[in-house]
Amino acid sequence: MSAPRGGALPELAGGRLSTAVVSDILDDLGHRDHVLDPAIRPLGDAAVIAGWANPFLVAEVDEIPADPYTGEIAALDDISPGDLVLIAAGGSARAACWGELFSTAARVRGARGTLIDGYCRDAQAIAALGYPVWCRGMLPLDVKGRVEVTAWRQPAVVGGLPVRPGDLVVADADGAVVVPAGLASETVERALEKVSKEDGVRDALAAGSTLRSAYDRFGVL
Repeated sequence: MSAPRGGALPELAGGRLSTAVVSDILDDLGHRDHVLDPAIRPLGDAAVIAGWANPFLVAEVDEIPADPYTGEIAALDDISPGDLVLIAAGGSARAACWGELFSTAARVRGARGTLIDGYCRDAQAIAALGYPVWCRGMLPLDVKGRVEVTAWRQPAVVGGLPVRPGDLVVADADGAVVVPAGLASETVERALEKVSKEDGVRDALAAGSTLRSAYDRFGVL
């Protein structure tokens, strides 16, 4: 099955693929550095999500501004449907970069989820909301006077990986994979083909085939 271009790619990747198969295809294409730091983990059970990268750049600050949350408000209000927010906080533990109200705002604007190279708060409320979040851990500290969003929809380094706006991001319980925008369509198409072959291997094994025979037949593991 050929992968459609444009807005349908995230739906297809999130509905039929996993980070493991997407990672395998990127390896095959010679793009071997494509995962966020594995310390960035999902809150609760993680279904597969996929969306277009919208990196938020975050910097540590030492003073409470006269008009707090200016960058955060502007960035959240600029979210487009299909975005997947990536918080480039460099692993900072100065404050929680995300919480319940940010999740509510992002969800209403059509974001697919948020991946944080840093910390989150309001875990129970976010779980009740059903908004997908990945982070390094939990922290109750507010951002005001500790960190601030300085830019969004800009290239960034998230979890040790360079990410550009519009890259395709796929995340699940195994972690998060970033597909460069120029490889997105080919990667999804090849991943769908691999999934079909993996289904064949699974069925053959369940029917009693040896692993050697199943691999020789389908060529994937």
